Amino acid sequence: MMNIKAFTLVSAVEWELLVGDKERVNIECVECCGRDLYVGTNDCFVYHFLLEERPVPAGPAMFTATKQLHRHLGFKKPVSELRAASALNRLLVLCDNSISLVHMLNLEPVPSGARIKGAVTFALNENPVTGDPFCVEVCIISVKRRTIQMFLVYEDRVQIVKEVSTSEQPLAVAVDGHFLCLALTTQYIIHNYSTGVSQDLFPYCSEERPPIVKRIGRQEFLLAGPGGLGEEDVFVLLVFLGGLCDCMSKPESEIFAVQNKSSATLGVCGKTEAGVPDQCLMKSSSIALWTWG
Repeated sequence: MMNIKAFTLVSAVEWELLVGDKERVNIECVECCGRDLYVGTNDCFVYHFLLEERPVPAGPAMFTATKQLHRHLGFKKPVSELRAASALNRLLVLCDNSISLVHMLNLEPVPSGARIKGAVTFALNENPVTGDPFCVEVCIISVKRRTIQMFLVYEDRVQIVKEVSTSEQPLAVAVDGHFLCLALTTQYIIHNYSTGVSQDLFPYCSEERPPIVKRIGRQEFLLAGPGGLGEEDVFVLLVFLGGLCDCMSKPESEIFAVQNKSSATLGVCGKTEAGVPDQCLMKSSSIALWTWG
């Protein structure tokens, strides 16, 4: 297989800047919105950095991170997921099965205390159907068995608008318009929550490796499918709403999560250096940037 170098790995945040002299601290999740970088850790802290890009004439761009502040969320569980809702100036933080709304600049929770309870994981609908500029649409996998819930999230309140039952327990979800792309226990499916129509995509084994479901564009999803070239193979499939397209495979790579970003993509990386074009790979040891080219 031809090996094409799609990314150059450069340092973004030094470990000492992030945790200082703390011991046993792991990075659980990251989120980048413009120049704002947010990091969630296993000791329930959220860190806010500003990233500055410095072009280099001969070589990849360099990045400087300036720490703004960090805040403890008041739980004893890790920060599982972070998503920025820049239109609302809010950061959605999943911790201990609860999604809290905090201010993007000072990381203070909203005064109303609004939150979504009973969430295992969640995704933002970047192709919203409501047309309301003062809210974002959030899809969660509920702690209730075989249940997906849709919410409208405003600056200081949340509103449930839809509940969907699935044939198997959902493990991962992405959303585009009315379409949910779901990794169930044994297969991937597309479900239109407006019409109730579902389409099976392909089977996989959730016991062998965690599923990946990410929206990468309008009517496009990125999935991790079954390997075919050996035990360690991970196939990444691009799903159009009208069918499937085999996009690429990465042998001997463990892809734990991906996020859609721009020409400079941010990742928390471990031993693997495998890259997915225009995607972010996340591990639990340090923070780096993949730059395209």
